[in-house]
Amino acid sequence: MSEDIDDMDPAELLEQATEALQAGEKDTAAKLFNAAGNIYMSVAEFDEAHKCFEDSLKIYQDLKDETGICDTMYNLGVAQINLEQWAEAISTLESAKDMFEKSSNESGAADAIYGLALANLGQGSFDTAMEHFKKAQRVYKTLENEQGVASVIMDMGAAYVDKEDWSEAETTIKKALKVYKEIDDKSGVADACSLLGDIAETSGNQKKAAELFVEAAQNYYESEIFDIAREVLERAEQKMWDVPKSTRRRLRRVIDELIDALPEETELEDDDDEEFDEDLLEFQEDE
Repeated sequence: MSEDIDDMDPAELLEQATEALQAGEKDTAAKLFNAAGNIYMSVAEFDEAHKCFEDSLKIYQDLKDETGICDTMYNLGVAQINLEQWAEAISTLESAKDMFEKSSNESGAADAIYGLALANLGQGSFDTAMEHFKKAQRVYKTLENEQGVASVIMDMGAAYVDKEDWSEAETTIKKALKVYKEIDDKSGVADACSLLGDIAETSGNQKKAAELFVEAAQNYYESEIFDIAREVLERAEQKMWDVPKSTRRRLRRVIDELIDALPEETELEDDDDEEFDEDLLEFQEDE
């Protein structure tokens, strides 16, 4: 397959996959269906991705290709999470996890466990989700996958926010922030600061909220996530008269600098497709 396959039109890939399947080139067909699914996932076309992964999985199962089966099964589970098919996702990811563990693929197993945490959380099984989050975190730590560690901790913090357990949420998200800073993940830092700002705002600490929103905006800007940088800046500006004068002066200067630095908004930004959060879960792609 072409090295530029990720930039191809998924509809074209599906045509090639069908042709390969008709020609008896099952392995190529399975890879093409999987690749098309990954592209659909990246543009939040989850129904189309789900169908692609199902087609790919069926072929791999016919071929008895265990590597292809567990990689594609994991991808299917991620699609099911995004479609809020919680029970199906749990079943699919349990099977993927078992296969990854059987083949001693610790990284794949950790990803599947992480997915199980998200699926259980979506289903409303908070305690089970937390057990999976902690297990995934331990495996990622063993594998020295600090990005995975930070993402898991961040999602745990977000889960506490949903439960309105502000103390646990703040403590947990601060841990994620620390890891994001250590690995210099500015978009992760921005997300953590933004969520901590929400918590501070809810707790009535407007000064802290404003400072965190400005820090988030700075990191979103450096990550070139300009639309969210603008949104967070607006929230910070709304608090300027609720903070001490010295804080207002200091933050006002930073806010004005960021506003001047941000590129002008275009209609294109409003029309952009919603992007899938690849930091949450990375797909298993065929080499």
